[in-house]
Amino acid sequence: MSEKFLDALRCRIEDLDRDLLKLLNERATVSVKIGRLKAENSLSIYDREREASIFGYLADQNKGPLSASQIHKIFGEIIRVSRELQSITGDDSTAGIGEVSGTTAIYGILGNPVAHSMSPLMHNAAFRRLGINALYLPFEIEDLEGALAGMKALGIKGASVTHPFKRRVLSLTDEIDGTAETIGAVNTLVFEKGGIRGTNTDWVGAVKWLETLLPIEGRRFVVLGAGGAARAVVFGVMSKGGQVTVLNRSAARGKALADEFGCEFVPFAEVEKIRGDCLVNTTPVGMYPNIAQTPVSKGVLRHYRAVADAIYNPLKTLLLREAEAEGCKVASGFEMFLFQGTEQFALWTGEEPPVALMREVVLERLRAL
Repeated sequence: MSEKFLDALRCRIEDLDRDLLKLLNERATVSVKIGRLKAENSLSIYDREREASIFGYLADQNKGPLSASQIHKIFGEIIRVSRELQSITGDDSTAGIGEVSGTTAIYGILGNPVAHSMSPLMHNAAFRRLGINALYLPFEIEDLEGALAGMKALGIKGASVTHPFKRRVLSLTDEIDGTAETIGAVNTLVFEKGGIRGTNTDWVGAVKWLETLLPIEGRRFVVLGAGGAARAVVFGVMSKGGQVTVLNRSAARGKALADEFGCEFVPFAEVEKIRGDCLVNTTPVGMYPNIAQTPVSKGVLRHYRAVADAIYNPLKTLLLREAEAEGCKVASGFEMFLFQGTEQFALWTGEEPPVALMREVVLERLRAL
């Protein structure tokens, strides 16, 4: 084989790649137009039957060396990108979900306050992408027991639970899985004919979040707070072989949490004496709109390699900005929020969640704030 002949083949490949790129961009342009038309007419982005027919048609038309599975793989990715382009239809978290009807599955988030929550934006975008006839709504409530009774009566399919109800909802569910029972907090509800089932996906999000900073095993994590998020972090860290020190302004609550999980408790007043690998804030101090607040002084931060803040609005709290200035690796609570949400989505729908889309729609909104 001559080098000249090989170069000629390579040039042919490059020509074909340029042609393919042109055709793919033409296809993308048409996909965007289709997406706009679907949004204007409240049509779903995801058409399972049409996609299946496309794969069948292409397999029938195939005359080359590509196998049916290879064609499915290549065009599956092209169609996935087309769905992504079609989904970019505006900022409304409920836009393009299709016509709401008696068969629309309703999900929501229970908390107080919830106006700031990005969960509706994230879950509704995922429902759109997968063509699921469902709607996720924010429910700002005061009467938790009454709200749960009402949701059962209305046939609600599932709910997220946020501050201040993650502990209080425990006694109001009909069934709690072992993880939620161990953590002592529920952030996810599934409404079934037999009643309400509670579980916890926060700890999964916490582990994936903290692992973006450093390995958990053998490291010491100093956790500020003793609420539902703190419990998920403590459980997640200890389940992965990490060590935990709990600090909380209410000594009784902090010590109760530490005793329950068999870890160390230190009064918050002694925060400047503590050392660790990673400081984790699970309190709401610094959350929007109180963005000028921080749970600890700058001097505390120099004792850590990494700092994680469970708050995700704003994306970078004052705590994280000051930690970066001290040379710490930092992580916003956005990743914890994202992964607890993707776990919820999979639990409710049985579908593989579109993680990249869920990440991007929330980040886009947060960056615009």
